[in-house]
Amino acid sequence: MSTVVATPATTPPRPYRRFLNSRLHKRFVHAAIWSLLLGLVNAFCLGSKKDLFWSWFPLGPAGLKALLFFMSSLFIFILQIATLKVGRQTTTSPWATFRSNFLSGTAIQTVLWYVVSAWWFTEAYIWSSPSLGWITRGTHNTPDVLNERPIFFRLYSLVLAVGYAGVHLYRGNSSLRIPVSKLPATPTAEARAQDTHPLEPILKQLQRRAIPALIQSASVSGAAIVLAPFINGIFLRNILWQIHLALAKPFFNLSRANARPIGYPPLGLTYLLHCLFAGFLLVMTWEVTSALFLINLNQEPTKSGLPLSAASKDPNGTLLTGLKAKRDVVRTFAFWELAVIVQKHKERRKAIFEDIERPTGPMWTQMVQAGLNVLQEIQVRISGPSPAAMKPTSPQPATSLPRLLPEVQTESIFAKDAEPTTRGEWLATPLKAFGSTKQPWRPPIEQTAKQVETKLLEYTRPPGADKAPSTGFVDQWITALKQSPVGWIFTSTNAAKINATVLGSPYGNAAVVVDVIEALTKMQVASLSEDTYGKATPTVPDTVRTFTTTLSLIEGYVSQSKQGVTGGIEEVEIIIERLRASLKELLSAFQVYLIDQGLGIGELNQAKKAIQTASSKPPQIQEKPKNPPKPIEQRTERRLFQLEKPKETRAVKDAAGRKGSYERVPPRVEEAVTSSWTLPRNNAAGPLFQRREMEQVR
Repeated sequence: MSTVVATPATTPPRPYRRFLNSRLHKRFVHAAIWSLLLGLVNAFCLGSKKDLFWSWFPLGPAGLKALLFFMSSLFIFILQIATLKVGRQTTTSPWATFRSNFLSGTAIQTVLWYVVSAWWFTEAYIWSSPSLGWITRGTHNTPDVLNERPIFFRLYSLVLAVGYAGVHLYRGNSSLRIPVSKLPATPTAEARAQDTHPLEPILKQLQRRAIPALIQSASVSGAAIVLAPFINGIFLRNILWQIHLALAKPFFNLSRANARPIGYPPLGLTYLLHCLFAGFLLVMTWEVTSALFLINLNQEPTKSGLPLSAASKDPNGTLLTGLKAKRDVVRTFAFWELAVIVQKHKERRKAIFEDIERPTGPMWTQMVQAGLNVLQEIQVRISGPSPAAMKPTSPQPATSLPRLLPEVQTESIFAKDAEPTTRGEWLATPLKAFGSTKQPWRPPIEQTAKQVETKLLEYTRPPGADKAPSTGFVDQWITALKQSPVGWIFTSTNAAKINATVLGSPYGNAAVVVDVIEALTKMQVASLSEDTYGKATPTVPDTVRTFTTTLSLIEGYVSQSKQGVTGGIEEVEIIIERLRASLKELLSAFQVYLIDQGLGIGELNQAKKAIQTASSKPPQIQEKPKNPPKPIEQRTERRLFQLEKPKETRAVKDAAGRKGSYERVPPRVEEAVTSSWTLPRNNAAGPLFQRREMEQVR
């Protein structure tokens, strides 16, 4: 392995996101190749079996069909890239989850891309199936008739698209969940070197997801094949017929008898089974595509065994840009790379410690501050912003004197009152704004949904409640709604509150917190032997303070909100365990240097108190003792009585070393203390002890 030499950068380093995007693009290509193979399977299953060789051989019609079916997967890839999130959803109630998932611009985008994917898959299947043409050819006695079978299949694929879009939003198929590992029970050398993110090989993960994907595909396609005939016959049959008729007339000679559908739809059991099989393959394509995308992207930020930033001319500067990035994806992978460097790359650690000649300061100092900012975000979410951050930077000068009386009304009192606004105006205003916006494909759905909720609450207000404050009535209405049988929809659990507060909302990312804790701890411990210039030791007190404050706040908040919580906060518990273990490791490694580096004794004691678990903490002293203390006179007499007990004897040797007479030894003061309510030594035992010593001397 070549040694990385730290040199001062004269030009700005290349951003970390460039290297990350390059690596993610390569992983995307791997996922696309797997999806192309899946398209070849679809072409074989849905194609003709008259010629068995050409039905699967890629360099032929089967390869062309595979490319067409692959486009359906490509549309889903585009959707996942556009809506990619890191972490799992941490909404506090079912209604908040529904509003976040289904009443947002992401929901519209998801439904749109799934409809496009289903439409493309349908057209590729209809093009490869001779029995699904636009028209049914008539004989010399009967005219050509519009074929209703492809019309039904297009409706069926549309139902599948809308239904699976809801499944996609509910399960969060665009969320990149990076697993975090618990601390081992026995901290051995191998356990210390293990990765913080346990990841299985790609093939093993695909095998593990195969059976759930089959079950999900069968259930979604089966439910859609049951609903589609009813939707077609009751609501959409005439509408879809007219649309297809308008599209077919320019290309086919159709008589006026095709103006409307006649009789029952020609949907036999055999055709429904064919539709069910094709729908199963379509949903299976979506399932495998989502799994391939997430599994391939959820890998270590390494390339050929080296960190991604190692390919840069300024590796440390590039990594620092990733640690300070605003996008969660870039920052998460940057801290993951820093954790990998700490665990596996000693030469890179030394290069970070030796990089001290930058204009902005030593490299490790800037990295520590970027990591501590992540933990300080948790503190802000729990306890709120600090008073110093809330104060304005500079006082605003007064532009005018304060007004003692209100302004005089200048409007005429004989003018007509303004016309009352209609109830529909609150909805017409957002619609007008939607039509005049520069980006109509990104409508303000969330704001419109909140306005709808507010107006619904106002309309349900009883007569005479306008005089009362609206906020109080809304609170009463929400309280009554929560106590109703449907109140569970709006009720938030304590576990959800803990996850949303500690991990963040609407998506909680525990991986970046764990990587920050492990990277800062291991790097600072390694600095004892690898930091040549001693620039890392002054950063330890700030790390200890931040770890202590964060651990105390999280434990306090969890203990207050943990009532009725039996599970669901595993990631928060992992963060607590790693904070405690890392703080203990820092205190044991730097106990000689902490006071000299500016850590106060009170802060050190607070850190030692924070690393104690609930079982190791000493029992609390009761405020009211069971047995009240005796009066001072009785305690003094009892102590004097104990000192009058017979003394022990010991042999005394003479000058020649032979045993001679025996002398009595006064009892030790500690033996006389039999109760915690005794007087100090110098008040009770001191004078009496000295008097008996003088008598022995005489």
